[in-house]
Amino acid sequence: MPFRRRVRFVFEQARALFWLTRIEIGLRRHPLPVMCRKLGIDCDLRSAAAPAAVPVVLPRRTRTAVLACAYAVARWPMGGTCLRSCLVLGHRLRTLDPVLRIGVRREGELVVHSWLEIGGRTLDPTSTQYATLGTM
Repeated sequence: MPFRRRVRFVFEQARALFWLTRIEIGLRRHPLPVMCRKLGIDCDLRSAAAPAAVPVVLPRRTRTAVLACAYAVARWPMGGTCLRSCLVLGHRLRTLDPVLRIGVRREGELVVHSWLEIGGRTLDPTSTQYATLGTM
C-alpha cells in the first residue's frame, strides 16, 4: 500500500474510532432516532416497504472511509454489531443521505439486523432476508 493511502487509512480509522466512542456513549443516553438525527442519518423504522434488492454503487472517494469503518468496528471492544457499524458508516457517508433500516427474521429465535440504504439501494446484500419493522 502506498504511503499516502496508508496515512489516509490510518486517519480514517482514527476518525471511525472517535465516532464509535461517541456513538457508544450516545446509544446509552439517547433513543435511536435522536442518535440518527445527531449523526445526520435518516432513520426509517415505520416503512413497510421491502428492503432494497439492488446494491448501491458508492463513489470511489468513499472507499477508504468504508474500509476503515469496517476495520474499526470489527476490532471494537464493545462488540461490532451491525447497528454500530451502520451508525458510524452512515455518519461518514452522511453527504449521500443514508437511511437506517431495521428488520427481523425468525431462525428459531428472533434475529434483528440493521442496514443502510442510499438512494433506495442497499449497502448490505443480506438485507433482503429480513422483514422491515414497519411490516410487523
